[in-house]
Amino acid sequence: MTTAEPSVLLRGLSRGQLLAFDALLAAAAAVLGWLAASAAPLPPRPVWHEPGWLSVTTGVLLAVPLAVRRLWPAPAAWAGLLMASASLASGVIPDFAGAVPTTVLALVLYTVGTDVEVRRSVRLVLVCLAVAGVAFAWAVRQPFEVFLILWVLGACWTVGLTVRERRAYAARSAAQATELALGQERLRIARDLHDIVAHNMSVIAVRATVADHIADDQPQEMRESLRVIAATSRDALVELRRALGALRAEAVVAPTPGLADLGGLVESARSAKLAVELEVRGAPEVPEGVGVAVFRMVQEALTNVIKHAQATTCRVDIDNRQGELRLEVTDDGSARPKEQGYGQGLIGMRERAALFGGDLVAGPSPAGGWAVATTLRYAP
Repeated sequence: MTTAEPSVLLRGLSRGQLLAFDALLAAAAAVLGWLAASAAPLPPRPVWHEPGWLSVTTGVLLAVPLAVRRLWPAPAAWAGLLMASASLASGVIPDFAGAVPTTVLALVLYTVGTDVEVRRSVRLVLVCLAVAGVAFAWAVRQPFEVFLILWVLGACWTVGLTVRERRAYAARSAAQATELALGQERLRIARDLHDIVAHNMSVIAVRATVADHIADDQPQEMRESLRVIAATSRDALVELRRALGALRAEAVVAPTPGLADLGGLVESARSAKLAVELEVRGAPEVPEGVGVAVFRMVQEALTNVIKHAQATTCRVDIDNRQGELRLEVTDDGSARPKEQGYGQGLIGMRERAALFGGDLVAGPSPAGGWAVATTLRYAP
């Protein structure tokens, strides 16, 4: 048995309040059942009428299935079927007052549709319709009225089953949306980790190579290279902790990098003996997501220049005007066949550009060297 959510009208109520609501319905059903049982049969029915205590008992017993329908829907349905059929077939409740037991059974069958597993629910409602059909036919003896009663019972169960399916669909949709959000977050973290590790390790590798070559002849330059390696390593650790901290629920949210942090990124590239020129034109403020995308794309582009270009100079040009940010990174190095493929760095850059409606262009520059360019669009 599953616990069904309340309907739209009752969705703001807690489970205890819903049970209290059912208790009020049960009290109303008890009073109506007692009044229905107290009514005398119409001629030409037998003039016999049950004693008062039996009328009260009938009303109370009719109310019990309503009171417990959310706790035990299947037993409540059997109890409701028994009481409705017995009270009508025996004449305790006259046929003209049959709306009371019919309503009780219909409400219980609605809960069966929403709460009981579908196969069990189908078997249960078929038995209920068969037994109720015989009992009501004996009491009412009017085929159309019997058909109408059975249609009401079946319709209430069908509505309950439909509500169950809609809730299941909503739950599946919410789970899929959550899984999609988690996948996008994992992809974002993977891109950030790649950009962080690739950039900083490239700088470290270049300076370590320089230190190895000049260790004997230029000890001062070697010590400078070691200081750069140490500083770059510390920066890499800080960024890695920030990226991995997103995986921890208790992590303190650290500021994300943006346009204002490009200066430090450029200085890091310069420490690898690459002359980098940075120019930012237009509005200095952009949405956080755009700032992070630009920072990571510049970081990856500079990493590729350091690793593959054999370049001596590089230019980072950013033009931000009226909701469009134009980014271009050029260098004077050689062509890099690896960037023409689909390495993780280039894939990550394309994905970041696509998030803001941009297409990444990476290839040889007409002026020589290599160029990476894109335009990011956002609401100003």
